[in-house]
Amino acid sequence: MIRLGLLGADGRMGQAVDRLAAEDDFVEVVARVSAEAPDYASLAQCDGVIDFSSESAIVHALPHLKDGCAFVSGTTGLSTGVHKRIKKASARLAVLQSGNFSLGINLLMRLAYQAASSLGDDWDIEILEMHHRDKVDAPSGTAWMLGEAVADGRDVQLGIVASHERKGARGRGDIGFAVLRGGGVYGDHEVRLVSNSEMITLGHSALNRDVFADGALSALRWAVGKPAGLYSMDDVLGG
Repeated sequence: MIRLGLLGADGRMGQAVDRLAAEDDFVEVVARVSAEAPDYASLAQCDGVIDFSSESAIVHALPHLKDGCAFVSGTTGLSTGVHKRIKKASARLAVLQSGNFSLGINLLMRLAYQAASSLGDDWDIEILEMHHRDKVDAPSGTAWMLGEAVADGRDVQLGIVASHERKGARGRGDIGFAVLRGGGVYGDHEVRLVSNSEMITLGHSALNRDVFADGALSALRWAVGKPAGLYSMDDVLGG
């Protein structure tokens, strides 16, 4: 039985993971940490922690995790400083970070990489995403993951070619981002590759929040017992 801690237990994703964990014969939730109940010390008893919280919560939680604990984090929009703290913690924790735990999204990343690596920079690349009205980070973590995939396919740095606050004409080789927010959309993502005469569209739509929660639990089961280090969903999927 895996003793699980939830960081961000009162959020939408935390509640979804909690509900699915209750149906899992191999996982028991033993700690629930939230802004209303910030008992970070309770995480010390856990074999693994699933995190959908905030920068502040992560910073407070990491020191309480025991050596060898699996830390599965889906929190996005993190600053460089917090990323550095997580990387430092991976010297003693099995850290698995992902902007999206969906199997379909991770397959989409592979397809986007392949398409970008096969086509020249005379093909324009645009990444479109839509989420619910309360989504904070824009572009989303998943959109950035897709951007990283196509940038890797072109052997360029996303930070140099990303374009998400446009003015004027499109630059050759730019990777563009378009952000939409509204209603209760769980997550829609498209990668469009466009030439002067044709367009390729690769897309994914999440039909409910369970796809992310189930993926996070699968990642947790994979990560528990792994040596300390940094991991990704590619490792879980055997990529």
